Amino acid sequence: MRFGIHSNDTRDIGYKTAVDFAKMIIERDCVPVFEKGLENTVLASVDGVEFSGFDDVDVIVSIGGDGTFLSVISEYRHLYKPFVGINKGSIGFLTEISEYNIETALDRIVKGDYKLMDRIQLKAELYDRYGKLKNEDVCLNDVSVLRGAQPHITKLTLFINDERVEKFYGDGIVVAAPTGSTAYTLAAGGPLVMPNLDVILITPLCPHSLQNMSYVIPSDSVVEIQLGSFESVPLICPDGRSFVNIEQGDVLKIRKFDHPVHTINLGLTGFFQNVKRKIVARGSFYEDGKE
Repeated sequence: MRFGIHSNDTRDIGYKTAVDFAKMIIERDCVPVFEKGLENTVLASVDGVEFSGFDDVDVIVSIGGDGTFLSVISEYRHLYKPFVGINKGSIGFLTEISEYNIETALDRIVKGDYKLMDRIQLKAELYDRYGKLKNEDVCLNDVSVLRGAQPHITKLTLFINDERVEKFYGDGIVVAAPTGSTAYTLAAGGPLVMPNLDVILITPLCPHSLQNMSYVIPSDSVVEIQLGSFESVPLICPDGRSFVNIEQGDVLKIRKFDHPVHTINLGLTGFFQNVKRKIVARGSFYEDGKE
C-alpha cells in the first residue's frame, strides 16, 4: 500500500511527525511517498521513502490542521483518492487521526478496516454583469462573501433556483457544504449538520434586519448572489482562498460540484460527540497560549 503524505512544516516542526509516520508505514511493508522538492530535508534520511507525485498512491495523508487538510484536497482532488488527516492544528474538525492514535489508525487503514465518507463539494463561479466568467474554484467547506476592509454594510441579493429570496444588508453570507457546518457557519449561528448529508446551507452574517435565519436547501439547487453597490470591495473566499477583481454588479453562482471528496472514516467517535469535544478543546487550546 502506498501513502502519499503532505506535511505542513509550520505545524509539524522539523517534520517530526512525518518522519515517525513514514517509519511506521515502512514497518508495515508499505511505502511512504512525499512530494518532489523535499529530497534535501530530513525526510530523505528514512530508508524506503519515495519522492514523487501522488498519482499512484492509495491514500493521501495530510499532517497539519484543518487549513492544511483543505489545501491538500484543493491540490489533489482531481486524483479522486481517499483523504485522511493527522491533526497538528488547534482543533482539527476535519482530521480523523490524533497524534495519540496514529499507529492504531494506520493499522486499520492498512487492513482496510474503515469506511469511506462521500462529502459533497461546492463549485463557485463569479461572473461580471455581462455574464463573462471571471473566477471559479471548488471548495469542501464554504464560500464566504464578506464586507471589505472598511466596516461598511454589504448589499447582497440572494436567489435560489432563479427565485429571488431576499436582499441582505450586513457583513455578508456564508454558503456551506455540510462539511462546512462546523466552520464559519457554526460561528455565524447556522445549523449543525452531519457531513454526509446532501444539502447546501446558507447563513447570513450580521444582517441588519429583524430576523436572522439560515436556509437549508437541496444540493441540486443553484445559489446566486448578486453584488450591489459598495464603498469598499467585498471579499469572496472559497475555503479561505480569495477571488480577485470584484466589481459592482458581479454575480456569484454556487452549485454542487460533480464529484464528492472521499475521506476515511475510522469511526473513532460519533459526529456530535466529536464536535462537542473539539469545541471544548478549542477553549483549552487558546487559554493555554498555544496559538
